[in-house]
Amino acid sequence: MINPKYFLERLKDVAFRDYLSFFQMIMALLLVPLYKKKYSGMWLICEEPYEAKDNGYHFFKYMCECHKNQKCYYAIKKKSKDFHKVTRVGEVIGYGSIKHWLAYFLCEYNISSQKGGKPNAAVCQFMELNKIFKTQNVFLQHGIIINDCRWLYADRSCFKFFLTSTNPEKEFVENRFGYEKGIVQLTGLSRFDALHDATINQKQIVIMPTWRYWFVIKSKETEESLLEFRNSEYFKKWIQLLNSSEMEQLAKKYALKIIFYPHRNLQRFIHDFSIVKSYITVASQNEFDIQKLLKSSALMVTDYSSVFFDMVYMKKPVVFYQFDEQKFRDHQYKQGYFNYHSNPFGNSFDNYVDVVREIERLTENGYSISKEAEIEHKEIFKYWDTNNSERIYHLLTSKSDRV
Repeated sequence: MINPKYFLERLKDVAFRDYLSFFQMIMALLLVPLYKKKYSGMWLICEEPYEAKDNGYHFFKYMCECHKNQKCYYAIKKKSKDFHKVTRVGEVIGYGSIKHWLAYFLCEYNISSQKGGKPNAAVCQFMELNKIFKTQNVFLQHGIIINDCRWLYADRSCFKFFLTSTNPEKEFVENRFGYEKGIVQLTGLSRFDALHDATINQKQIVIMPTWRYWFVIKSKETEESLLEFRNSEYFKKWIQLLNSSEMEQLAKKYALKIIFYPHRNLQRFIHDFSIVKSYITVASQNEFDIQKLLKSSALMVTDYSSVFFDMVYMKKPVVFYQFDEQKFRDHQYKQGYFNYHSNPFGNSFDNYVDVVREIERLTENGYSISKEAEIEHKEIFKYWDTNNSERIYHLLTSKSDRV
């Protein structure tokens, strides 16, 4: 059943371009008979409009290399820096174009690492939830779910398959999100296939906090959050850590290379971080590839980002800096099954001095993980191999719809 309150809330986030998209959609509907032969039976794959570096790209690359008989198209904006990279792999469609709409209407599967991976997220979701149009959406996911993400509940989403990567994640989504049996599948993330050949720089540490709704999404704004970014607690706390004398001394003592990578939704504030000291590299998404950065780093510091699970997958240690946990729970994600304060993968701190001390402890120990972490790794990851994309392919081509 559709959640009407959810629709009313999302109306605040509908932009003028979303209404303009109706004209492209109508034009595409008129052209459907002419393109039926070209796009019927094909698989449409994407991520964010300007990106090709996550699970969508990895799965597309796998399909183009290993299953050339299955027609696949990748949707991406022509102005994206990743556009030419994708064209060297396979067929490309302009994201949000009339051709994208045609492919969306005629494809066998619409496959994306993002829930909104469609010609226009707002318009398409409205049509799907109101049964105006039905497409077979395959949710590759952007990461491993650890929080109670209500925007992914069954009454707010339309998925043929909802893919997961760990045993606890699959169980949590099945029990909490309200999907019918068979929709939630455990295959692993496509990008995990490329994590087994990592060359680690033992001197490199990546600091990668996640975003905050209240800086980006109108419907999530609060009176407190409307303060400019530089005056926010979020900005001040991360600058305090990065510019602290403790961190600088640690970097000099161990000759560490420290890279600070703001979440992509906060990359537009990247110039605000130019005030960090020279020993810190502030990473732009236009210059750094996230996966290469994770693979080459020996340690990660984050707050609540699920990307830490990529490090866990590679059996690397993490440190959690969580100075605003209650606010995060109240305004962004509710507590899920994962406990940041009681797990074998990383310790949580709300003080920057303790974070620096933990980094030093892990550095002195050669970034090794505990025996408890090794045991838990085996428990939660059903698959730890390079066959994640292959499992997804077999799922989509299996008549039983099961792995």
